[in-house]
Amino acid sequence: MDDAGVYRISDDIALVQSVDFFFPIVDDPRSFGRIAAANSLSDIWAMGARAITAMNHLAYPAGKIPPEVIEELLTGAAEKLHEAGVVLLGGHTMEQDDFSYGMSVTGITHPRAAITNDNAKPGDLIVLTKPVGTGIYCDAMMNDGLNEGQFNTFVYWMERLNKYASEIMQRFDVSCLTDVTGFGLLGHSLPVARNAGVRLVINSKDVPLLPDLPGLLDEFNPKGVCKCSDYVDPYLKIGENVDRRYYSLFAEAQTSGGLLATIRNDQADALVRTLREHGDTETAVIGHVEKLDDPSVLLEIT
Repeated sequence: MDDAGVYRISDDIALVQSVDFFFPIVDDPRSFGRIAAANSLSDIWAMGARAITAMNHLAYPAGKIPPEVIEELLTGAAEKLHEAGVVLLGGHTMEQDDFSYGMSVTGITHPRAAITNDNAKPGDLIVLTKPVGTGIYCDAMMNDGLNEGQFNTFVYWMERLNKYASEIMQRFDVSCLTDVTGFGLLGHSLPVARNAGVRLVINSKDVPLLPDLPGLLDEFNPKGVCKCSDYVDPYLKIGENVDRRYYSLFAEAQTSGGLLATIRNDQADALVRTLREHGDTETAVIGHVEKLDDPSVLLEIT
């Protein structure tokens, strides 16, 4: 359950490949293009690799969307590819009733340099680079529940590339790396714990959240919680004093979320400081890795 496939083609080079697409999460086509590109590219950076090429995947109801809207969408995506230093090679379009857009992406790395999600070690600290809560914000946006500042923050974090955080992490002894997207914080933490045979303990109040959360949960609904909860609940322990709203936030699907890493205890502060100095200003240590004494509890929220 790594974020991308790694295929060795020589002693020194491996291809890293992934594909992702989804429905519009904001009503501005140019912004959605940027978000979709950032989200699609993230899987390559979550492997500690360098993204080099991409291909568009676009499906839309022909005749119902003006060509100018499609142009804005593809322009926004191209802006993020340019920022990332990634070459667009082409793509594929199809006609269907539901609109979706994304990319297939190819990266490269040294075969022994890929950072997988199966090597977390007891004593490591857990670091997250972006705030969670995009599912709640999406529902609030669709129901006119976001003010201008909240909307701008929402868009900013989804458009931000994980390229910068990934490059910085490769300078540290990061033992495990993944990104937080469709299965939420808990759903992407579970393979880390299971594959390494450890327990991940998440401190609920240390997880960075988008502004005004969890308060917005009183009025708006998170997205994709059932998909994650069915998956993680058999292995999850929640502390008695934990506000249940945090569980909803940690289980909801994220769009273009941050990188989730485990790192040696003595390097965590330096990593967080460096990431914040280079633009990932909400980066935080959100928990730690423990030795697994009870195989039935792979995740714990305190």
